[in-house]
Amino acid sequence: MRLIKTKLLLLLLLTSNLARAYIVDDYFRSVLEEEKNIFNKCVIEERLIGADKLNTNCEVSKRIKNAVYILENKKITKADILDGFKKFQLLKKNKLLYPRNMQRKGEMGYVILDFDIDEDGNTKNIKIQEGMCGNMHSPVANFKPCKGFNNSAIYFIKNTKYKPTLFKERPIYTKNAKHKMSFILDGAEIKLNSFKSVGEYEKTLKLIKEKKFQEASKIAFENKDSDNEFLYELSRIKHVEGDYEASANYMGLFFKNVEDQKDEIPEYMLTGGASIMIESLYSIADYQKVVELSKKLNLYLAHRKKFEEVLAIANMYIGISHVNLSNIEEGLYYLVRSKRMSSEEEQMEFIQNLINNVSNFL
Repeated sequence: MRLIKTKLLLLLLLTSNLARAYIVDDYFRSVLEEEKNIFNKCVIEERLIGADKLNTNCEVSKRIKNAVYILENKKITKADILDGFKKFQLLKKNKLLYPRNMQRKGEMGYVILDFDIDEDGNTKNIKIQEGMCGNMHSPVANFKPCKGFNNSAIYFIKNTKYKPTLFKERPIYTKNAKHKMSFILDGAEIKLNSFKSVGEYEKTLKLIKEKKFQEASKIAFENKDSDNEFLYELSRIKHVEGDYEASANYMGLFFKNVEDQKDEIPEYMLTGGASIMIESLYSIADYQKVVELSKKLNLYLAHRKKFEEVLAIANMYIGISHVNLSNIEEGLYYLVRSKRMSSEEEQMEFIQNLINNVSNFL
C-alpha cells in the first residue's frame, strides 16, 4: 500500500503516539445525544402523541446515521429513536423476478418503493419512489430514470410479509416504509474485438508483469481505441509510474466509454478501476472530485457487499479527502468504514492510526 503524502497526513502520522482511540467514541456519543435531542424536540413541536409519533416529518440526520454506524456498526430509523417503538421486521418475501424484456436488452437497475404496513404485516398503498437503470457492476455508473423494473418490484413487495411495527408491544399501522430492490445480471468476462487484440492484450499484461512499463504503455496506447481494456491498462501503468494525472484521465475515459458503449467489462476490473481513479485523484489533490465520486461508490456498495474489500482503500482516500476539506466528522466515518471493509492486519492498523490522529482535530 502506497503511503499518503499530504502535509496534513505527515503531521497526523508524526503525532500518532499522542492519539487515543476512545476520543472518537466519546465524540460521536456526544453527537448522537445532541442530534437525538434535536430530533425529539422536532417531534414535540409537531404535537404528535402515542403511536402517531412514528408518522413524524422530522428526519433522522446524517450525523445521527454516521454516529450510530461508528459506535454500533448498524443503521438507525425513526422507530429506533422514539421511545416505545420496535421497528417492523421482514418475515417472508416473494421471489424477485427479472423482467424478460430488460434481461434481453441487458438492462440493470434498481427500484425504491414506498409503502405502508398494516397491523397484520401486509403491505398497502405501494408507490414507486425511484426507478433507475444503469450498470450495477460499476462503482461509478450514471443512472437514468426508467420504468422497466417497476412492475416486478411492486409484485415483489405486494407478496412480502412483515412482522408489524410495535408500540408498547402492540402492533400498529406503519406509513411510508421503504424497500430497495436491485436487478443485477451475471458478470461479464473479458471479450476483445479481434484475435489481434487478444494477442496484443496478452502481450501488454506480460510486459506489465515483467515491469516493462514503457513497452506495455506503447502497445496499450496503440490499441486504446479498439478495446477499452487497453485504456484500463494504460491507467494502471501510469498509476504505478506515479503519473497520477494521466492515470486519472485514462481511467475517466475508460469509464466514459464503458458507459457510452454499454461495454461488458468484468466487475473486478470496474471496481479496481474505481479504486485506482480515486487514489490518483487524491494524489493530485483533487479532493472535491474524490468526494463527488464517493456518492456513486455508496450506491454501488449498497447492493454489492462482496466487493467491499476491493474498495476499502478507496474509502480510506475518501475519508482523508474529507479531512483535507475540513469535514472531520465525515472523514472519520469513511475511515472507520474503510477499516471495517479491510481484512489485512497491516492495512487495518495503518487506518486505525489515521483514525486516532484525525481524532486530535475534533
